[in-house]
Amino acid sequence: MRALVCWSFMTAVALSAGAHAEDCALGQRYLSLAKDRIAAFANDDAMAFLQQSVDACPTYDAYEQLGELAAQSPQREDKEKAVTAFIAAHARASSKQDQARSLYQYASLLNREGDPQNAYPLIKEARTLDPGNPDITGLAGKVESEVQHPTQEHIVRALKYSLYMPITAPLKESGGAGHPSIVMSNGAADSKGSSGAAAGAAPASQGPSVNIPINFDTGKTDVDEQTRPNIELLAHALADPALQGRKFKFIGHSDIRGDGQFNVTLSRQRAQAISDLVTGLEPGLKGHISVEGHGAREPIDTGTDAQALRANRRLQVLVD
Repeated sequence: MRALVCWSFMTAVALSAGAHAEDCALGQRYLSLAKDRIAAFANDDAMAFLQQSVDACPTYDAYEQLGELAAQSPQREDKEKAVTAFIAAHARASSKQDQARSLYQYASLLNREGDPQNAYPLIKEARTLDPGNPDITGLAGKVESEVQHPTQEHIVRALKYSLYMPITAPLKESGGAGHPSIVMSNGAADSKGSSGAAAGAAPASQGPSVNIPINFDTGKTDVDEQTRPNIELLAHALADPALQGRKFKFIGHSDIRGDGQFNVTLSRQRAQAISDLVTGLEPGLKGHISVEGHGAREPIDTGTDAQALRANRRLQVLVD
């Protein structure tokens, strides 16, 4: 009897493996047909074949091709499909270069949609994975420049209308924004020392973000005169009619230097300071903002150079 059960199990495994192989062979045929239709500029047919390919046997190549083709469509529904395809491709990538390609294409789509803020962390990671790629380097420079000169339109678009979904989101067939957020660099150095931050820890944000340069005096909550105008920009963006009635959570972050508890306290104080300035400029936001301090435990850049430290010193604003 035991031998019969074992034989039945092995037979079931063999049948399952055979069925999977047949599905993947079918998926590859659909992928080949899609590439032929792309070459013939028959994009609608190609999209259908690519969808059949990922349905039969989800692979990196099929998802990546689907994402790149759907991203060319003028229809928002297709662009949302492109986002989920890039996320799926990234999850199935077998090399750093393939991961970088998916991130680059995703960032390119967001940037074309007027959302450089959410493209920024994607293209930054792509450049880390494939630093010698000239296309990635070129887009990274363009996006970084735009992020350093934010506009109210960019902030509102990133919060309200962005196609962005987090790269770690569960895979699904239709797109949609998660919990929108604003990520703001706060510039100045924290106190020297060590921190309990976990290297590579994921940021708390699970949705769209905006990076706005804001510089604080070292170890203080005072904002310098050069970047103070960005506070007004933020305040007016959060008070935009498109975000009317929404509630926000300001989360302060620090770099890895300084005592862990000191950084948590300081980052919360900085979040509160920005909240006070924002509500002073836009009184209608009073009662709509809560604050937290997370210190250095959620870096968005795992490097240790000045640029990485600056990126990690930031205020993050989540939108309910």
